[in-house]
Amino acid sequence: MVISLDTNVWIFGLLETDYFCHRIVLNLSQFEVVVPDQVRRELNNNLDNDDMRRFYALRSQHNVRLSYEQVPDIYVTMFYDKGLKKGDAIIGGFGEWQQIDFIVSDNRDFLRGLAAGHYFEVLSPQEFCEKFNL
Repeated sequence: MVISLDTNVWIFGLLETDYFCHRIVLNLSQFEVVVPDQVRRELNNNLDNDDMRRFYALRSQHNVRLSYEQVPDIYVTMFYDKGLKKGDAIIGGFGEWQQIDFIVSDNRDFLRGLAAGHYFEVLSPQEFCEKFNL
């Protein structure tokens, strides 16, 4: 099973400001985790150097990988046309293109049923923790 965490989940988990996001970050070793470059860029813009070092330390686990591949425009457009902002459309397009099983996000746009008809399922951090007994 392959998962991807939206930027907000990484931030709240790393900063320990959300219980469920923190539980997910603590239990990454249980999943194959793919981080799209869009998320890495957003983290870099929102976290200080110490928190980015913590992110890269987590990223160094064998089951966590960064993907620097550019998402094909057709996938980005698919989600942009559904009303997502460009960054979110890239993340949604990445999930579809890379056949991610679950995107974990608190983003209202993702949670509003966007996963219906797509390869991935969107779960809130709480739903994800409950589903996988974290």
